[in-house]
This record gives sequence, structure tokens and C-alpha cells, in this order.
Amino acid sequence: MTPAPAKSSFLDFSYFKSDFQGGLVSFLVAVPLCLGIALASGAPLFAGIIAGIVGGLVVGALSKSAVSISGPEAGLIMVVLSGMEALGSFKVLQLAICVAGLMQVVLGLLRAGMISNFFPSSVIKGMLAAIGIILILKQIPHVLGYDADAVESLALFPWDGGNIGGLLRHAVSQFVPTAIIIALASLTVLLTWERPTVKNHALLGKIPAALVVIVLSVGINALAFALNPAYALGGSHLVQLPVPRSAAEFAGLFTLPDFSQLLNPKVYTTAFAIALVASLEALLAVEATDELDPLKRKTPTNRELKAQGVGNVVSGLLGGLPLTSVIVRSSVSINAGGRTKVAALLHGSFLLLSVVLFPSLLNQVPWAALAAILLVTGYKLARISIFKQHFQAGLTEFLPFIITIVAILLTDLLIGIGVGAMVGLLFILRETYKNAHFFHSYSVQGQDHLRISLGEHVSFLNKASIMTVLKDIPADTTVEIDGTNSAFIDRDVLSAIENFRETARQRNIQLVFLRQGDEYAQNLAAQPHVTTKEADFEAYYKLFQNNRNWVAEKLRRNPRFFEAAAQQTPKFLFIGCSDNHVSVSELTGTAPGEVFVHRNVANLVVSTDLNLMSVLQYAVEVLGIQHIIVCGHYGCRGVKAAMQNAEAGVISSWLGTVRDVMHQHQHELGALETEDEQYRRLVELNVIEQVYNLHQTRTVQQADQKLAPIHLHGWVYDSHGGLIRDLEVDVRRDFAEYDIIFRYQVAPDGLRKLPGSLYQAPSIYSLTPAEAGGPIIAIPPFDSDNPLGVP
Repeated sequence: MTPAPAKSSFLDFSYFKSDFQGGLVSFLVAVPLCLGIALASGAPLFAGIIAGIVGGLVVGALSKSAVSISGPEAGLIMVVLSGMEALGSFKVLQLAICVAGLMQVVLGLLRAGMISNFFPSSVIKGMLAAIGIILILKQIPHVLGYDADAVESLALFPWDGGNIGGLLRHAVSQFVPTAIIIALASLTVLLTWERPTVKNHALLGKIPAALVVIVLSVGINALAFALNPAYALGGSHLVQLPVPRSAAEFAGLFTLPDFSQLLNPKVYTTAFAIALVASLEALLAVEATDELDPLKRKTPTNRELKAQGVGNVVSGLLGGLPLTSVIVRSSVSINAGGRTKVAALLHGSFLLLSVVLFPSLLNQVPWAALAAILLVTGYKLARISIFKQHFQAGLTEFLPFIITIVAILLTDLLIGIGVGAMVGLLFILRETYKNAHFFHSYSVQGQDHLRISLGEHVSFLNKASIMTVLKDIPADTTVEIDGTNSAFIDRDVLSAIENFRETARQRNIQLVFLRQGDEYAQNLAAQPHVTTKEADFEAYYKLFQNNRNWVAEKLRRNPRFFEAAAQQTPKFLFIGCSDNHVSVSELTGTAPGEVFVHRNVANLVVSTDLNLMSVLQYAVEVLGIQHIIVCGHYGCRGVKAAMQNAEAGVISSWLGTVRDVMHQHQHELGALETEDEQYRRLVELNVIEQVYNLHQTRTVQQADQKLAPIHLHGWVYDSHGGLIRDLEVDVRRDFAEYDIIFRYQVAPDGLRKLPGSLYQAPSIYSLTPAEAGGPIIAIPPFDSDNPLGVP
């Protein structure tokens, strides 16, 4: 079972082991990709490493994405190449990268992140599957030992006229046996580590599979060198990280931008191109990684744009390439276990440490081992089950999915996404037109009703069909238009419905128009001619919308909320007042089903109330509840009515119990100065007396006799402050005090003191002597300590 992440203001270390594996594996994969992208961009090799470090540490720290990792990306190669050509030097390009970062920050402040919401999920999943297919195809040359093409571009057929077919034919003609052996051994390890026997192993389960792959591949290559140096991999077959020989040489790898070109207009045109492409790729990437996130968290896109912008500013200032969120290394991290942003921070830290401490060691890692890791990642992105799932969902899901894949394979990422989004939009418009509304007729007490349920997206295209339905409605009908499920209703449609309301009254047609959330209140307030009947209907139907919102919120927080609630066993019985406006669950922070609830006016415990007595018996004898709470509340209108003796009829008879409490404590109440103080104290005294009454009930007494005592509590809720006060009613202590004073039996020769156990209230109580067959009732004095009484 996946543990719930611990809450933290910045970092969550509850998944540290998994994040360590994700950061380590993505770092190993990122090193050659950073170098390859820098090489293909015509930039210094170390510029790719700088971008990777900044993407991990700076963007990783600022972003709210849990699983996304940023760095240089192949989709930006053409933008960088054209920028280098236009600007003439890499230092001027650095300035353009800084300006592009500032543009991204502005886009985030302008809330441009909402653009990602317009891409259908089928298109996003198609993009992931296409990337998986490309990853698989691109790794085949490396598996065979052909590593001349170090750039992992996401275009299957590059713009320079090359194609994967020619690359594969060339690779087959120059395959290297050692690379194939390393790749096969690496795949065997990766697949073995997926088996439950290894995952659950006490020792092997703690070792990252990718780390085993790296160590094994370096060992195989060393063995091949020992057998025959000609068999060993070297040169382009290995990772090629820059190795500085001194601190000065290392510092020289970082360069500042050429700020003298700030007035060069080409800087800003290049910066705009970088900002546009990097922002789109970042938004699409976080949308995709959110789909891959096992915990299904949602990244705030505007915050992501700001984080990416700051990252590009820092990368440009240090001499790095432009960066964005990278799906490949993010998915590698997730596949290896990464669950929080700690994985991204570790990724950046490992990159920094590698170039400072052990660049030569990393240069021993063969490309073939990294290709095996990417092969497994690609397969998980493009599993056959994903294709089956979309095919079974119907053409509206499958066609945008498969067209996106084909378009990305034939062009590149952004063009393919654009084509897929256009196809998805066509299907959305088609479905919107077909499913804009549904209606059915029914009758209530002889009156005709027509219910029109609007779809999720109601555009101007649907206006004509909706008005046709409204026009044909017969007179004397109540029409309910339910727009609570609509995410968007076009203004033209809203105006048409409101115009219909005016003309409908002439035919005695009552219109009830329901809207979502705040729109409902605004809609009702904006209708000055809504009748009382229409307003009452709208308020009634709003309850159903509130229920749907409540269900959605509970399921969002816990998909198994209702399943768990149905299995709850109550631990408490709560006897409260019908006039208390706060639910017990909100009052006590308990889950539904944890508290068994009974309410009546003034929270009374009356022995002749069969309703309460049945609840009490069921709670104690069937549910096994051991804590019973009587809860009153300040501001109780039942207690107020009893004080003022203003009610008549049944309610007056019911509140007689409260008036008895008031008369019993009239001396204490009369000593209070204000009526408000008397009112509040009577609320408390009423609760105490009801706890006494509860103690006298047959159900509670039987539980005591069975040595399974029930714990009784008296509470008062303050509706102004929201706090509960425990009156600390100790029934046994209070009764024991009376037990010492009053223990007499009426006899011919007077009152005789008896042994026994007091269990009635101190006003009229009884005791059960050991030698007696039943209880003896006695009435103690109230104004004197002399033990007098009558039968």
C-alpha cells in the first residue's frame, strides 16, 4: 500500500528512498542527453550540463510539480541553431535566453498556463505513446553498438533528410558484439527487478535496478578489455563528460551573456521564439507527467511557467542552454520510483557533483546500458494495453490518440500535438452539438413538467436546437433547465433562455434555471422578475447540486471515501438538539458513520420517548457503544421558549421537562443578574439533568449490572465561538454524595438507614438494598439536612 505523503511546507521526505532511485537513474540518463543536445545545438558541450543542473536545482526548487524534471530538450535544438545563426555568437544567445526567461515569468503572472487545459487527454496520452515509440526506435542503434548519433531528438525523421531506416541499416552493418551483450544483460536485470520476488526481497528490493545495470555494464566492458582490448567499448560508445584539470579550467566552463547587445532587436525575436517553444513544451510535459504520476497530483501551470522562466534566466546567466520540462527524464524518474520534487533536486545535485568530483568515472558508462534503461521506459509509455484502452473507449477517444502518435512520428512534437488537438477539437464540436441537451417529460400531481439537462459545453451552435425545444413547450408547464453539469454556457444561449422566461409567463409556464456554484447566486440575483415559486424551486434543486459538489470533493480527496464510510462502526451516541445548525461530523471532526446521532427539541431524555429509548437500546445492545453524549447549545430556542412559557400545544407539553429543571434550580437562576446569564445557565443545567435522566434508564442500568458500564457525558456547544465545553458531569460521584446523606427507608417507627446502591436522581431517587427484592423510593428534603421523607 502506498503511504500517504507527509505534509511539508517545501520538501516531503516520506518517499526519500524512491526519490533517490528516481533522481539517480534520471541523472545517469541525462548526462549523455545533455551533452548530445549541446553538440547538436552548436553550443559548448558544458552548456547542456549547466542547463541540466539548473533544471534540477533551480526549477526543481521553485516548481510545484511533484514529478517533473527540467533540463535541455531536443525540441529546442532548431530554435537554438537558428538563434545562433541570427545572433552570431553563443554569448549573445545567452542574453536571449535570459530575456526569454523573463518573458516566461510574465506569462505566468498573466495566467497563461491555462493553455494546457485546452488539450484533450487523448492527445496528451497519444503524445506519451509516440515518445515511447520514438525512444524504443532510437535506442536500437545504441543496442547494436552504433553511437555516432548522440542526439536523442523526438523527431523520427529529422529535418536534415536523414531517417531512422538509413540509421538502422548503417548500424546493422557496424554492430558491436560487446554493446549487444551489455544491452541484453542490462535488459535482463531491468526485467528481473520488475518481478515481485525481487521487489519484495529484503536486500535486492532496496538496490536500484539502474545502479545494478550501470555497475554490470562497466564490469562487462572491463572484462572485455581484459580479454582483448579490441573487444572493449570506447570513444563515442561511452559517456563523454568534460573533465576540467583545475579549478580555473572548471570556472572557465561558465560564461556571462553579452549585455552590450541589449538593444539588438534580433535578441528579442530569438527570445520570443525560445519562450514560446519552451513554454508550450513545459505545459505539455507537466500535463503528461501528471498523467504518469501514481499519486495523480495536479501541477499549477502558472507557477510552472514562472519556475521555468527563472530557470532560463539563471541558465542564460551561467552559460547554459535554454531548458524546459523534459518528459523522457521525468518518465525515467517516475519509472524508477520518483514521487516528489526531491527526485528533481537529487537529479540536479548528482549532475553538479559528477562534473566536480568524478567526471572520469562517469565516462566509463557505455551508451548500450543507458539505451536499455530508455527501452524499458519507452515500453512503459507505449504499452499495448494503452492502445486497447483507447480503442475500447470509441472513435472519439481513439482517433485523436492514434492521429497524434502518427503526426508526431512523421513531424515533431509540437506539430504533432497541434494536429492531434485539431482532430480532438473536431470531435468535441461534434459531440457538443449532438449532446448539448437531453430532455424528458413527467407529471407531478396532474401538472406537466419538462426537465432539460444541458451538456458539459453549450456553445452558440446549440442555441437553435435548445430554442426549438423551448418553443414547443405547451402552456401550464413547469420547465426545469439543469445547467449544473455545464462547465461552459455561451452568453447567447443564456440570453435566449432569459428571454424565454419573459414570454413564458404569458402562457403560465414556470421556468426553473439551475446553474453551477457562484453562477447560481449571480444568476438568481440578476433576475429581478423571478417569481417566489420559481425561486423556491431553484433553491430546492440547488440542494442536489450541493450534493454532487460534496460527492465530487470527497472522492477527489479519497476515492474510497464512501466505501470506508459504509464500513464505519459508531463509537459514540450523540443526543443533540434539533435547533443546532452544525452537523455532528463538522462539530467533532469525525467521519460519517463514526457517531450515532439522535436529535430532538432541547436535547431531552424522557423515559416515555419511545424514539429515543429505541435508539438508546440499539446503540448499547447492538452497536456496543460505550460513550453517550448529551449536547446542548447556547442560543437553544427550545430552552428559550420554556423560559418564556410562550409555546402552546404539543411543544409546550414537551418543554415541560425544561420548565421542571428551571423550577428545580430557581434559587441558583434567580441569583444571576441578567436574563442572558440565566438563559445560558439553564442550557447547562438542562444538559446536566438530561445526563441524570439518561443514567436512570433501564438500558444504562442493565449495562452497569453486566459490568459493562456506559460513560455518560454532558456538553454545551457555543455557536459563536464554535467550541465545545465539557460540563464534566460525573453521575457516579454526584450520586455517591447524595448516597452518603440520604439512605433511609420509610418504616412504621420512622425512617431507617439502609445499605445499598443509589441510582436515581437526587430529587426523587431510589436505592436497592442487598436484602430487598426491589428498589425503595425516598424523597429527601431540599432546604434542610434533616433526613425526612414519606413513602
